[in-house]
Amino acid sequence: MTTPFLAPFLKATPRNLESLPIAWARMTELGYSPRETPIPEPEGCTRTRCAGAHHGYPGSEHRWALVDELCGVEFEAYYSHMRDRKGANPAPPRRHKGCPYSGSANAAKRAARYAEIGRPIPSWDTDAHAALSA
Repeated sequence: MTTPFLAPFLKATPRNLESLPIAWARMTELGYSPRETPIPEPEGCTRTRCAGAHHGYPGSEHRWALVDELCGVEFEAYYSHMRDRKGANPAPPRRHKGCPYSGSANAAKRAARYAEIGRPIPSWDTDAHAALSA
């Protein structure tokens, strides 16, 4: 696993540096990692406007270029869609669209894959924990 790093366009402000380890931990917990090969940064990127994906933590409202360590698929996700959801009935995190390890029907397969890659099953993944103990 690489050391957490900011996307090149994102300034090293106190807020960004505070959010970086939190976002990186969440990315890791979900079984994701940054793409190994840096992707070219889109031109004209600013804090509030950008059409492309970024190598490194790009903040919560820009796409992050990631690899799913469970299935090996490269995809793009917003950190705002990966972070904890608050409220009375928070939705649990979910895998990216099309992941063959997604859903309760694939819980045993997902639990086995987490073990295979040496990652603990996230505490929120109750289906995988139940499949492991069954």
